[in-house]
Amino acid sequence: MWLAVVLGFIFLPTIDNDNTTLGKTVEKWNSEINTIFTDINARFSSTGVINQNSVSSSKDSSSDETPIETNVQGKTLSNTYYYHYDKNVSQAVKDQFNQAVKIYNRTGIVKLVKGDGTAEQNQIEFSVYQKTMETSALQNSIELGHGGPAIIQRTGWGAYTANHAIASLNIKYANSIKLSVAVHELGHALGLDHSKDIQSVMYPTDQGRTTLTNADINGLKAIYAKS
Repeated sequence: MWLAVVLGFIFLPTIDNDNTTLGKTVEKWNSEINTIFTDINARFSSTGVINQNSVSSSKDSSSDETPIETNVQGKTLSNTYYYHYDKNVSQAVKDQFNQAVKIYNRTGIVKLVKGDGTAEQNQIEFSVYQKTMETSALQNSIELGHGGPAIIQRTGWGAYTANHAIASLNIKYANSIKLSVAVHELGHALGLDHSKDIQSVMYPTDQGRTTLTNADINGLKAIYAKS
């Protein structure tokens, strides 16, 4: 229901200074819809593309903690995620994401389970896309993938907060189908932002890193320690 409202761009009119039951109800609905719309908007405006021109969108964090995506900060999320693959994902891509899942599960901080979650549960969709970079852009970087969290938050009766995230590889380029890219994009889906540390799996330019640094782990703990 909430997703349909957002994707359909349906907005309720604001009734200013209306203290009637109808006015208060509309005001409450507007508040809830705007919260959801803002969080999903943040997902698509900060997708965590691996390239040299990417800039972290998160707030400043200490050097011993990988930054956290802005729309995840301050949210209480379960550490359990249900993941599934889009129908167009090849076995080669699945193999990379499967290994990435094992890397994050070994931390013991998050638990990624294959299957379909409910609307109220955390979900990750693994997918692929094809994007051709312009010749001028190829001189600086190639977009290998994108990923990010989408926070779905319902307040009031039946309140819940869930992350319906994506992690995707740009299969237009064969060198995107590798474990380091899958680990990077899954990190974004879980809420990690870009890091300035070249050793981090969240460094914006692919360095072939597949081992999470202490800062990467601390970033995950900052999100899921409350779980």
